Amino acid sequence: MYSLDLTGERFGKLVALYDTGRTKKSGNHYWKCVCDCGNYTEVDTGRLRTGRTRSCGCLNKQHMAKVNFIHGNWNERLHNVWKSMVDRCTNPKNRSFCYYGERGIKVCEEFMCYDKFKAWALSSGYDENAKFGVCTIDRINVDGDYEPNNCRWVDLKTQANNKRNSKSV
Repeated sequence: MYSLDLTGERFGKLVALYDTGRTKKSGNHYWKCVCDCGNYTEVDTGRLRTGRTRSCGCLNKQHMAKVNFIHGNWNERLHNVWKSMVDRCTNPKNRSFCYYGERGIKVCEEFMCYDKFKAWALSSGYDENAKFGVCTIDRINVDGDYEPNNCRWVDLKTQANNKRNSKSV
């Protein structure tokens, strides 16, 4: 049996129950642990004592759920419109950045906050039940920024006719 007895010691959300008898090549023993959430896991001594493992994995799941649940609206269609708008104007890795951010098109400070953008959208004609392509965000002045007085909700045909290379007849 291992000389260092961790039985009953707490490491984050884990409590060491017993040495399993298994060892790593480094000589560290594996400990059967119970997590506060009720799951059991085996963790080596080194990971327990250094704090690298503090739960059965539930802490990471909780953290990722919080990170991915921005504003509580991450699964709404309008949130995706907002995220795409901000991304193409601010993220050089976005494939459309060259047509927006690189050209100097910006998102106004008000629209950088999703809640304010959503309030504007709902008060200016956004239809969350519209079919695909019927209610899309469009900049009236194609060289202007995304801001309340330069944006509107239009169908794809109107948007296609409002491009830098469109010619009026």
